[in-house]
Amino acid sequence: MRDRLDDEWRVIETLLPSGWEEAARARGAFERSREFESPCELLRVLLSHASHEGGTRSTAARAKASGLAAVSGEAIRKRLSTAGEWLGWIASELSNERRATPVLGGLRPKAIDSTTIEGPGAKGTEYRLHYVIDLASLQCDWHELTDVHGGERIERAPVSPGDLLIGDRNFLQPVGMRSVLDRGGHTIVRVRANHPRMLDARGRSFVAVEKAAKLKVGQVGDWQVDLVSANGVVVPGRVIALRLPAPLAARSERRMRKKARRKQRTPGKAALLATQVFMLFTTLTADVAPAQLVLDLYRFRWQIEIAFKRLKQILGIGHLPHKVPRIARSWILAKLVVALLLEKLHRNGSAFSPWGYELGRLRHAG
Repeated sequence: MRDRLDDEWRVIETLLPSGWEEAARARGAFERSREFESPCELLRVLLSHASHEGGTRSTAARAKASGLAAVSGEAIRKRLSTAGEWLGWIASELSNERRATPVLGGLRPKAIDSTTIEGPGAKGTEYRLHYVIDLASLQCDWHELTDVHGGERIERAPVSPGDLLIGDRNFLQPVGMRSVLDRGGHTIVRVRANHPRMLDARGRSFVAVEKAAKLKVGQVGDWQVDLVSANGVVVPGRVIALRLPAPLAARSERRMRKKARRKQRTPGKAALLATQVFMLFTTLTADVAPAQLVLDLYRFRWQIEIAFKRLKQILGIGHLPHKVPRIARSWILAKLVVALLLEKLHRNGSAFSPWGYELGRLRHAG
Protein backbone atom coordinates (compact mmCIF):
# COMPACT_ATOMS: atom_id res chain seq x y z
CA MET A 1 0.00 0.00 0.00
CA ARG A 2 1.18 3.54 -0.71
CA ASP A 3 2.36 5.75 2.13
CA ARG A 4 -0.72 7.21 3.79
CA LEU A 5 0.86 10.67 3.64
CA ASP A 6 0.84 10.60 -0.16
CA ASP A 7 -2.85 11.51 -0.42
CA GLU A 8 -5.77 12.83 1.62
CA TRP A 9 -6.84 9.53 3.18
CA ARG A 10 -5.25 10.63 6.45
CA VAL A 11 -7.95 13.30 6.64
CA ILE A 12 -10.66 10.67 6.25
CA GLU A 13 -9.08 8.57 8.99
CA THR A 14 -9.49 11.45 11.44
CA LEU A 15 -13.23 11.45 10.73
CA LEU A 16 -13.77 7.73 11.35
CA PRO A 17 -15.00 6.56 14.77
CA SER A 18 -12.50 5.40 17.33
CA GLY A 19 -11.70 1.70 17.06
CA TRP A 20 -12.82 1.31 13.45
CA GLU A 21 -9.87 -0.92 12.51
CA GLU A 22 -10.34 -3.19 15.52
CA ALA A 23 -14.07 -3.38 14.69
CA ALA A 24 -13.20 -4.80 11.25
CA ARG A 25 -11.65 -7.84 12.89
CA ALA A 26 -14.22 -8.13 15.66
CA ARG A 27 -17.12 -8.04 13.20
CA GLY A 28 -15.73 -10.50 10.68
CA ALA A 29 -14.88 -8.08 7.86
CA PHE A 30 -11.11 -8.59 8.10
CA GLU A 31 -10.09 -12.02 9.35
CA ARG A 32 -6.96 -12.47 7.25
CA SER A 33 -4.69 -10.32 5.08
CA ARG A 34 -4.68 -12.41 1.95
CA GLU A 35 -5.80 -9.77 -0.58
CA PHE A 36 -5.63 -6.70 1.68
CA GLU A 37 -2.80 -5.80 4.01
CA SER A 38 -4.99 -4.02 6.56
CA PRO A 39 -8.57 -2.92 7.35
CA CYS A 40 -7.50 0.50 6.07
CA GLU A 41 -6.89 -0.86 2.55
CA LEU A 42 -10.13 -2.80 2.66
CA LEU A 43 -12.22 0.22 3.68
CA ARG A 44 -10.63 2.41 1.03
CA VAL A 45 -11.50 -0.08 -1.68
CA LEU A 46 -15.06 -0.59 -0.41
CA LEU A 47 -15.71 3.16 -0.21
CA SER A 48 -14.18 3.59 -3.67
CA HIS A 49 -16.60 0.98 -5.00
CA ALA A 50 -19.54 2.77 -3.37
CA SER A 51 -18.44 6.17 -4.69
CA HIS A 52 -18.06 5.26 -8.36
CA GLU A 53 -20.26 3.78 -11.04
CA GLY A 54 -19.36 0.39 -12.39
CA GLY A 55 -18.86 -3.07 -10.98
CA THR A 56 -16.26 -4.68 -8.80
CA ARG A 57 -13.95 -5.25 -11.78
CA SER A 58 -13.62 -1.52 -12.43
CA THR A 59 -13.07 -0.97 -8.70
CA ALA A 60 -10.28 -3.54 -8.77
CA ALA A 61 -8.72 -1.79 -11.78
CA ARG A 62 -8.77 1.56 -9.97
CA ALA A 63 -7.23 0.04 -6.85
CA LYS A 64 -4.41 -1.50 -8.89
CA ALA A 65 -3.78 1.63 -10.97
CA SER A 66 -3.56 3.78 -7.85
CA GLY A 67 -1.18 1.37 -6.16
CA LEU A 68 -3.62 0.79 -3.35
CA ALA A 69 -4.14 -2.96 -3.71
CA ALA A 70 -3.78 -5.69 -6.32
CA VAL A 71 -7.10 -7.48 -6.00
CA SER A 72 -9.65 -9.03 -8.31
CA GLY A 73 -13.29 -8.09 -8.72
CA GLU A 74 -14.29 -11.43 -7.21
CA ALA A 75 -12.13 -10.75 -4.13
CA ILE A 76 -13.94 -7.46 -3.62
CA ARG A 77 -17.30 -9.21 -3.93
CA LYS A 78 -16.30 -11.70 -1.26
CA ARG A 79 -15.23 -8.93 1.08
CA LEU A 80 -18.47 -7.07 0.45
CA SER A 81 -20.40 -10.16 1.48
CA THR A 82 -18.74 -10.15 4.92
CA ALA A 83 -18.34 -6.42 5.54
CA GLY A 84 -21.97 -5.48 6.18
CA GLU A 85 -21.83 -5.62 9.97
CA TRP A 86 -18.61 -3.56 10.06
CA LEU A 87 -19.88 -0.91 7.64
CA GLY A 88 -23.15 -0.72 9.57
CA TRP A 89 -21.21 -0.18 12.80
CA ILE A 90 -19.19 2.66 11.27
CA ALA A 91 -22.35 4.31 9.92
CA SER A 92 -24.12 4.01 13.27
CA GLU A 93 -21.15 5.46 15.18
CA LEU A 94 -20.98 8.41 12.78
CA SER A 95 -24.71 9.02 13.22
CA ASN A 96 -24.47 8.82 17.02
CA GLU A 97 -22.03 11.73 17.02
CA ARG A 98 -24.86 14.03 15.96
CA ARG A 99 -27.10 13.68 18.99
CA ALA A 100 -27.53 17.44 19.33
CA THR A 101 -28.28 19.46 22.42
CA PRO A 102 -31.69 21.17 22.69
CA VAL A 103 -32.01 24.32 20.57
CA LEU A 104 -35.64 25.36 20.96
CA GLY A 105 -37.00 25.67 24.46
CA GLY A 106 -35.51 22.33 25.49
CA LEU A 107 -36.60 20.58 22.27
CA ARG A 108 -34.47 18.91 19.60
CA PRO A 109 -36.48 19.08 16.33
CA LYS A 110 -35.80 16.15 14.00
CA ALA A 111 -37.37 15.00 10.74
CA ILE A 112 -38.16 11.32 10.18
CA ASP A 113 -38.95 9.59 6.89
CA SER A 114 -37.92 6.68 4.71
CA THR A 115 -36.92 6.17 1.10
CA THR A 116 -36.89 3.11 -1.12
CA ILE A 117 -33.97 1.50 -2.96
CA GLU A 118 -34.65 -0.40 -6.17
CA GLY A 119 -33.06 -3.65 -7.25
CA PRO A 120 -30.88 -4.13 -10.36
CA GLY A 121 -32.67 -3.26 -13.58
CA ALA A 122 -35.38 -1.31 -11.71
CA LYS A 123 -37.28 -4.52 -10.96
CA GLY A 124 -38.95 -3.05 -7.91
CA THR A 125 -38.17 -1.95 -4.39
CA GLU A 126 -35.88 -4.28 -2.44
CA TYR A 127 -34.81 -2.17 0.55
CA ARG A 128 -36.16 0.69 2.63
CA LEU A 129 -33.86 3.20 4.30
CA HIS A 130 -35.37 4.72 7.45
CA TYR A 131 -33.77 8.06 8.27
CA VAL A 132 -33.78 10.82 10.86
CA ILE A 133 -32.02 14.17 10.46
CA ASP A 134 -31.30 16.70 13.16
CA LEU A 135 -32.97 19.87 11.91
CA ALA A 136 -30.55 22.12 13.77
CA SER A 137 -27.52 20.78 11.90
CA LEU A 138 -29.17 19.03 8.91
CA GLN A 139 -27.03 15.97 9.68
CA CYS A 140 -28.14 12.34 9.89
CA ASP A 141 -29.04 11.49 13.48
CA TRP A 142 -30.13 7.86 12.97
CA HIS A 143 -30.80 5.36 10.20
CA GLU A 144 -31.99 1.79 9.77
CA LEU A 145 -31.91 -0.40 6.69
CA THR A 146 -34.71 -2.94 6.24
CA ASP A 147 -36.14 -4.98 3.41
CA VAL A 148 -39.17 -3.73 1.50
CA HIS A 149 -41.52 -5.11 4.17
CA GLY A 150 -40.06 -2.87 6.87
CA GLY A 151 -42.91 -0.39 7.31
CA GLU A 152 -42.68 3.26 8.29
CA ARG A 153 -43.08 3.32 12.07
CA ILE A 154 -42.07 6.24 14.21
CA GLU A 155 -41.22 3.94 17.12
CA ARG A 156 -38.24 2.59 15.15
CA ALA A 157 -36.24 5.73 15.90
CA PRO A 158 -34.31 6.10 19.17
CA VAL A 159 -35.82 8.81 21.36
CA SER A 160 -34.30 10.83 24.20
CA PRO A 161 -36.19 13.28 26.43
CA GLY A 162 -36.68 16.49 24.47
CA ASP A 163 -36.60 14.91 21.00
CA LEU A 164 -39.30 16.24 18.68
CA LEU A 165 -39.94 13.93 15.71
CA ILE A 166 -41.62 15.54 12.71
CA GLY A 167 -43.13 13.22 10.10
CA ASP A 168 -45.63 12.91 7.29
CA ARG A 169 -49.06 11.21 7.26
CA ASN A 170 -47.74 7.65 7.39
CA PHE A 171 -46.44 8.14 10.93
CA LEU A 172 -49.82 9.04 12.46
CA GLN A 173 -50.17 5.72 14.32
CA PRO A 174 -51.30 5.69 17.98
CA VAL A 175 -48.95 2.91 19.12
CA GLY A 176 -45.87 4.61 17.67
CA MET A 177 -46.84 8.05 18.93
CA ARG A 178 -47.42 6.63 22.40
CA SER A 179 -43.99 5.00 22.30
CA VAL A 180 -42.32 8.34 21.58
CA LEU A 181 -44.29 10.04 24.35
CA ASP A 182 -43.40 7.33 26.88
CA ARG A 183 -39.70 7.85 26.15
CA GLY A 184 -39.91 11.57 26.85
CA GLY A 185 -40.19 12.74 23.26
CA HIS A 186 -42.84 14.58 21.26
CA THR A 187 -44.22 14.45 17.75
CA ILE A 188 -45.65 16.65 15.02
CA VAL A 189 -47.30 14.56 12.29
CA ARG A 190 -49.41 15.41 9.26
CA VAL A 191 -53.08 14.37 9.43
CA ARG A 192 -54.90 12.79 6.47
CA ALA A 193 -58.66 12.81 5.92
CA ASN A 194 -59.14 9.19 7.03
CA HIS A 195 -57.08 9.48 10.20
CA PRO A 196 -57.17 7.03 13.14
CA ARG A 197 -59.92 7.48 15.69
CA MET A 198 -59.88 10.74 17.66
CA LEU A 199 -61.97 11.94 20.60
CA ASP A 200 -62.52 15.54 21.65
CA ALA A 201 -62.26 16.91 25.20
CA ARG A 202 -65.80 15.62 25.96
CA GLY A 203 -65.10 12.12 24.68
CA ARG A 204 -67.03 12.59 21.43
CA SER A 205 -65.83 11.49 18.01
CA PHE A 206 -63.59 14.10 16.39
CA VAL A 207 -63.22 14.28 12.59
CA ALA A 208 -60.39 16.68 11.87
CA VAL A 209 -61.30 17.55 8.29
CA GLU A 210 -64.86 18.50 9.23
CA LYS A 211 -63.63 20.89 11.92
CA ALA A 212 -60.91 22.34 9.72
CA ALA A 213 -63.28 22.93 6.81
CA LYS A 214 -65.20 25.46 8.94
CA LEU A 215 -62.18 27.73 9.23
CA LYS A 216 -61.79 30.88 7.16
CA VAL A 217 -58.85 31.30 4.79
CA GLY A 218 -55.72 31.96 6.82
CA GLN A 219 -57.43 31.09 10.10
CA VAL A 220 -55.68 28.61 12.40
CA GLY A 221 -57.66 26.06 14.40
CA ASP A 222 -56.39 24.39 17.57
CA TRP A 223 -58.34 21.56 19.27
CA GLN A 224 -57.48 19.32 22.22
CA VAL A 225 -57.99 15.65 21.26
CA ASP A 226 -57.05 12.10 22.14
CA LEU A 227 -55.69 9.81 19.45
CA VAL A 228 -57.04 6.31 20.17
CA SER A 229 -56.03 2.93 18.77
CA ALA A 230 -58.27 -0.10 18.29
CA ASN A 231 -56.73 -1.81 21.33
CA GLY A 232 -57.16 1.18 23.61
CA VAL A 233 -53.83 2.99 23.37
CA VAL A 234 -54.47 6.70 24.02
CA VAL A 235 -52.25 9.58 22.94
CA PRO A 236 -53.25 13.02 24.27
CA GLY A 237 -52.51 15.84 21.86
CA ARG A 238 -53.83 18.60 19.67
CA VAL A 239 -55.04 18.94 16.09
CA ILE A 240 -53.87 22.15 14.48
CA ALA A 241 -55.33 23.15 11.13
CA LEU A 242 -55.04 25.96 8.62
CA ARG A 243 -57.49 26.83 5.84
CA LEU A 244 -55.54 27.17 2.59
CA PRO A 245 -55.85 30.07 0.13
CA ALA A 246 -57.89 29.23 -2.99
CA PRO A 247 -54.91 28.86 -5.43
CA LEU A 248 -53.12 26.41 -3.12
CA ALA A 249 -56.32 24.50 -2.42
CA ALA A 250 -57.08 24.23 -6.15
CA ARG A 251 -53.60 22.92 -6.88
CA SER A 252 -53.94 20.37 -4.06
CA GLU A 253 -57.29 19.20 -5.44
CA ARG A 254 -55.89 18.80 -8.96
CA ARG A 255 -53.07 16.62 -7.64
CA MET A 256 -55.46 14.52 -5.62
CA ARG A 257 -57.83 13.98 -8.57
CA LYS A 258 -54.93 13.08 -10.86
CA LYS A 259 -53.68 10.52 -8.36
CA ALA A 260 -57.19 9.09 -7.98
CA ARG A 261 -57.55 8.71 -11.76
CA ARG A 262 -54.31 6.75 -11.95
CA LYS A 263 -55.69 4.36 -9.37
CA GLN A 264 -59.13 4.35 -11.03
CA ARG A 265 -60.82 5.72 -7.94
CA THR A 266 -63.35 8.43 -7.27
CA PRO A 267 -62.40 10.79 -4.42
CA GLY A 268 -64.89 11.02 -1.58
CA LYS A 269 -66.24 14.07 0.20
CA ALA A 270 -63.69 13.89 3.02
CA ALA A 271 -60.81 13.62 0.57
CA LEU A 272 -62.03 16.68 -1.33
CA LEU A 273 -62.40 18.66 1.90
CA ALA A 274 -58.87 17.67 2.91
CA THR A 275 -57.44 19.43 -0.16
CA GLN A 276 -58.76 22.73 1.23
CA VAL A 277 -56.93 22.51 4.57
CA PHE A 278 -53.59 21.67 6.16
CA MET A 279 -53.80 19.57 9.35
CA LEU A 280 -51.29 18.45 11.97
CA PHE A 281 -51.38 16.37 15.14
CA THR A 282 -48.90 17.15 17.91
CA THR A 283 -48.28 15.97 21.43
CA LEU A 284 -46.82 19.37 22.35
CA THR A 285 -48.99 21.37 24.74
CA ALA A 286 -50.09 24.90 23.90
CA ASP A 287 -47.94 26.47 26.62
CA VAL A 288 -44.84 24.88 25.06
CA ALA A 289 -45.72 25.45 21.41
CA PRO A 290 -48.55 27.73 20.24
CA ALA A 291 -50.33 26.66 17.06
CA GLN A 292 -48.36 28.97 14.77
CA LEU A 293 -45.06 27.66 16.11
CA VAL A 294 -46.17 24.07 15.42
CA LEU A 295 -47.00 25.05 11.83
CA ASP A 296 -43.63 26.78 11.47
CA LEU A 297 -41.77 23.76 12.81
CA TYR A 298 -43.45 21.38 10.40
CA ARG A 299 -42.26 23.47 7.46
CA PHE A 300 -38.70 22.38 8.23
CA ARG A 301 -39.62 18.75 7.44
CA TRP A 302 -38.85 19.24 3.75
CA GLN A 303 -35.14 19.21 4.66
CA ILE A 304 -35.24 15.42 4.85
CA GLU A 305 -36.56 15.30 1.28
CA ILE A 306 -33.52 17.32 0.24
CA ALA A 307 -31.30 14.85 2.11
CA PHE A 308 -32.84 11.96 0.15
CA LYS A 309 -32.28 13.81 -3.13
CA ARG A 310 -28.61 14.19 -2.27
CA LEU A 311 -28.32 10.50 -1.42
CA LYS A 312 -30.01 9.42 -4.64
CA GLN A 313 -29.00 12.01 -7.22
CA ILE A 314 -25.45 12.72 -6.08
CA LEU A 315 -24.40 9.51 -4.36
CA GLY A 316 -26.62 7.20 -6.44
CA ILE A 317 -28.01 5.19 -3.55
CA GLY A 318 -31.41 4.63 -5.18
CA HIS A 319 -30.47 1.77 -7.55
CA LEU A 320 -28.62 -1.37 -6.53
CA PRO A 321 -25.90 -2.75 -8.83
CA HIS A 322 -25.79 -6.08 -6.95
CA LYS A 323 -28.30 -8.93 -6.78
CA VAL A 324 -26.86 -10.97 -3.89
CA PRO A 325 -28.58 -9.65 -0.71
CA ARG A 326 -25.49 -9.67 1.54
CA ILE A 327 -23.42 -7.81 -1.07
CA ALA A 328 -26.24 -5.39 -1.85
CA ARG A 329 -26.65 -4.55 1.83
CA SER A 330 -22.93 -3.86 2.24
CA TRP A 331 -22.98 -1.62 -0.84
CA ILE A 332 -25.85 0.44 0.63
CA LEU A 333 -24.08 0.73 3.98
CA ALA A 334 -20.84 1.77 2.26
CA LYS A 335 -22.81 4.50 0.49
CA LEU A 336 -24.13 5.65 3.86
CA VAL A 337 -20.61 5.77 5.29
CA VAL A 338 -19.55 7.98 2.36
CA ALA A 339 -22.57 10.25 2.90
CA LEU A 340 -21.92 10.55 6.65
CA LEU A 341 -18.23 11.28 6.12
CA LEU A 342 -19.14 14.03 3.66
CA GLU A 343 -21.54 15.46 6.23
CA LYS A 344 -18.80 15.45 8.85
CA LEU A 345 -16.35 17.15 6.48
CA HIS A 346 -18.93 19.84 5.76
CA ARG A 347 -19.72 20.20 9.45
CA ASN A 348 -16.07 20.66 10.34
CA GLY A 349 -15.62 23.19 7.56
CA SER A 350 -18.74 25.12 8.57
CA ALA A 351 -17.27 25.63 12.03
CA PHE A 352 -14.93 28.18 10.47
CA SER A 353 -17.73 30.09 8.72
CA PRO A 354 -19.86 32.88 10.23
CA TRP A 355 -22.79 31.84 8.04
CA GLY A 356 -24.96 28.75 8.10
CA TYR A 357 -28.34 27.21 8.66
CA GLU A 358 -29.65 27.81 12.18
CA LEU A 359 -32.99 26.40 13.27
CA GLY A 360 -32.25 28.03 16.61
CA ARG A 361 -33.24 31.40 15.14
CA LEU A 362 -36.86 30.27 15.38
CA ARG A 363 -38.02 31.15 18.86
CA HIS A 364 -41.14 30.83 20.89
CA ALA A 365 -42.88 34.14 20.45
CA GLY A 366 -45.85 33.48 22.73
